[in-house]
Amino acid sequence: MNRFTLRTGSTLTAVALITGMASACSDSPTPSKASQSEKAASSAAAPTAQPLSPSGREQLDKEARDLLNMAERLESGEEGLVSSGSLAVPGESLDTTIKSGTALRVEVACAGEGTVTFTVVSGTARTAERVDCTQPMTNGFDFTTAGPSLAIQADSAEEDRVGTAYIMSRIS
Repeated sequence: MNRFTLRTGSTLTAVALITGMASACSDSPTPSKASQSEKAASSAAAPTAQPLSPSGREQLDKEARDLLNMAERLESGEEGLVSSGSLAVPGESLDTTIKSGTALRVEVACAGEGTVTFTVVSGTARTAERVDCTQPMTNGFDFTTAGPSLAIQADSAEEDRVGTAYIMSRIS
C-alpha cells in the first residue's frame, strides 16, 4: 500500500507541474470577468488608434520611398549615392566607410499619421529635421561629415503609424 501511495503521489506531482507550466507558458491567459468589463468600458469610452500590421507599415514605407522617387533614382544609377532606404522607428542606419569632410545632400520623407524626426550624426556634426507625415512632400538639407562614420536615425511618438525613407548623396 505504501508503494502505491508513493507512485500515485509522484505521478500527481508530475501532472500538476506539467499543467502549471503549460498554463504559465500560454500566450492567452484567461482574463477575469472584472478585467473583461473594465476593458469593454475603457474601449467604449475612448477609442484608440490601432497599430498597423507589418504589411501596413511596409505600405507606408513604400509611400515614403515613392515621395523620394527612390526606385527610379536607384535604377538610374544616380551618381554619388551614399545610402538610402527605410528606417524602423525608432531605428538607425550606420555607414562606417565615409570619410570626414564629405559634403552630402540628405533627403527625407515619411507617410502616415504623425511626425518623424530624422537625425543625421557624424563625429561632432549633428542635424535634425522634423517631418510632418500627413504632408506629401520631401525635406532636404545639406550635411558635412565630421568623422569617419555616418548615422541617420528616425524617431517618432507615433512609431506604429508612420513609414520612412531617406536618400543621402554626395554633393559634387
